Amino acid sequence: MSILFVLNATLAMGGVFFVVLATLQPSALVKEGAEGVGALFYARMYAAKAVPLCVLAAVIPFLTTGAVPGLCLLGAALSQAMDSAIGLGRRNLRQVVGGTVATVLHALVAVLIW
Repeated sequence: MSILFVLNATLAMGGVFFVVLATLQPSALVKEGAEGVGALFYARMYAAKAVPLCVLAAVIPFLTTGAVPGLCLLGAALSQAMDSAIGLGRRNLRQVVGGTVATVLHALVAVLIW
């Protein structure tokens, strides 16, 4: 179970890396329409929500168990599932695969700590 917790934390912190990258340089992850004030604004809005959720998903399995931590991880899993769906719509295989793996792992750890 500890290995799953470490994998979960690694994926969540990987999410933080990509959020920070998108905030600093949106064109690194999105090719079309990534320039301009609007893209930077939305990248920052996304980061404001995603960074705390990713950090929570990374640390909560190590801190406590029960329904509330399980629900937090299910929320992170849902967020990753939505990222995957967005990637699917954009035909971005990297986003689909990464989001799907994170979705499954977050959900699995949520069930384990519930």
